[in-house]
Amino acid sequence: MHFEQLENFEWYNDPENVRFENDAMVIYARADTDFWQSIHRGFKKDDGHFFFCRQNGDFFLTLKWKFDRMEKFSQCGIMLRIDERNWFKASLMNEQAGNNVFVTSLTVGGHSDWSGFSLNESVNELWFRLNRVGDDYIFSYSTDGVKFIKQRMFYLKSYEEVKAGAYIASPNQNDFSAELSNLKLGV
Repeated sequence: MHFEQLENFEWYNDPENVRFENDAMVIYARADTDFWQSIHRGFKKDDGHFFFCRQNGDFFLTLKWKFDRMEKFSQCGIMLRIDERNWFKASLMNEQAGNNVFVTSLTVGGHSDWSGFSLNESVNELWFRLNRVGDDYIFSYSTDGVKFIKQRMFYLKSYEEVKAGAYIASPNQNDFSAELSNLKLGV
């Protein structure tokens, strides 16, 4: 990644550490971080790390995450955020040893849903794409960066400005790091 690509990006919750190498940004998540809202259970986490750009109107965002290992519940992916009560995230997560689960979550009014499926293959890199068309969003993923599979469409109440970018979190006590690259933002 080139620095000029990142000039309009900012952090929500700074990570433990960030370093640049091989056209990528290596991000170290702090332990016990996540994005999750469950009012009826009294559980609220809004301390994951989000590297984002403010966007108005239609756009697309593509990015790639690469990692060596995933601890239980560690996650890295793509996020669209209005505020702490309204957002979307998609990521790869290791729910059990050796079981990569692809997860999406839409949070509206402080209530998070959860949808996941097993990739049935071991991967250590994944591409994410998010398109905005009006108030509709289309999320796709790819294991090779060429063929993208549409995984979810969703709607968020009309907001002119949204925050779109990459996120990483480590809900357990173990720190987690991953490499962010191929960040592309366009109309």
